[in-house]
Amino acid sequence: MAKAPPPIEAQVSALKERLFVMVEAERHRLDQAAKPLILDPELMRAAQTHSDDMAMKRSFDANNPNGNLAVNVLLSDPKFRGFVAENSAAQYFTPGAVIDPDVYARGFLAIWLNSPDHRMNLAYPAFDKTGIGIAVNGNAIYAAELFSTDLGLPEPP
Repeated sequence: MAKAPPPIEAQVSALKERLFVMVEAERHRLDQAAKPLILDPELMRAAQTHSDDMAMKRSFDANNPNGNLAVNVLLSDPKFRGFVAENSAAQYFTPGAVIDPDVYARGFLAIWLNSPDHRMNLAYPAFDKTGIGIAVNGNAIYAAELFSTDLGLPEPP
């Protein structure tokens, strides 16, 4: 009897973890002076909100009349300060098949490295916080990764 695949939530969690590790390694390959990234809960929530929105609409923020939901969520917070950038992408898979975290993390990273703007986000050495969101709808996996730094700005009042 064939072993049942792990729940989709576990597969998505493994993909997030693998993507974080691969992005961190790639940043330091692109620029050895890049600060280490930490997973930030606020950025995680915003990235997940954005991924969920893309999956629900089967669309990227470029096609969303309201713009980039992840960035909008962060910028609407009066306590947010600094600089933020976002990478997003989608890949197709066979529903019911196991989502291999290595394969899909490499795929997202390749998409971002082949885009000058996304590559610049990966290479920006001052970023020190990140958040990753992944959502699945039908046969597509949507990923968003936010990068941020407070640029040394003081805490808002």
